Amino acid sequence: MAPCYQSPTRYLPDRYTFYGASTEDLPMIVYLLNQRQFSPVPFHAEDLRHEWQAAHFNPAMDVRLVFDPREYLVGYIQVSWDKDQPFLWGCVHPDYEGRGIGSALLSWGEARVRFALDDAWVSPWSAPRFATLPLQRAHELCETLGWKQIQPKKKEMKRVTGALHLPDEARQAVDVYEKSIEQ
Repeated sequence: MAPCYQSPTRYLPDRYTFYGASTEDLPMIVYLLNQRQFSPVPFHAEDLRHEWQAAHFNPAMDVRLVFDPREYLVGYIQVSWDKDQPFLWGCVHPDYEGRGIGSALLSWGEARVRFALDDAWVSPWSAPRFATLPLQRAHELCETLGWKQIQPKKKEMKRVTGALHLPDEARQAVDVYEKSIEQ
């Protein structure tokens, strides 16, 4: 029996919108990432643009953005692959936590990984990983959606953030979660 697909937007507040991304969105995405203070070194649009040029990465398919009714970017997630390991990296603007935005983004990320299972270029992999700042709300969200916290090795810490570029001098701690996703 095929799994029933439910739109991740069911979690979003009324009049919030959910879109794929393009390179024109990079400045506002970088602004959101820097608002979350992921690292002492700010992110730059060119770093993210470089990551988005990887083989098999299409921001329209592999990134989702959430906008509030004023069209202000309040949430971001991207799905990328590193040696057949899917990585999800996302965040919600701190003023918009607890409104269902993280649930919508993470649910979409899981659906995107399931969709990739049908692509010929994707081979079998271990469970996808999701990295986020060590925030209690993020931890509660991941637990609610069935993600289990793991402790990656120190040398994996930069890699577990997926395609998102962390400068070498950045030492921001992140929590990493893993979930078995079936087709």
